[in-house]
Amino acid sequence: MEIDTNCPSCGEPVTLVVDVTAGRRQIYVEDCWVCCRPMEVVVTVHSRDDVEVGVRSNDE
Repeated sequence: MEIDTNCPSCGEPVTLVVDVTAGRRQIYVEDCWVCCRPMEVVVTVHSRDDVEVGVRSNDE
């Protein structure tokens, strides 16, 4: 499933590919393809069609 969101560091729109079969709660780090800064992605799968995604800056 593709989810559109914005990078928390640069604000540019990004599309994340979420695997809804990988578990009900997923937390991982992915680099923004625009600014290359890391962002923490939190995915909560309520059902196959109801997926909640949150992103936040993961700069250290």
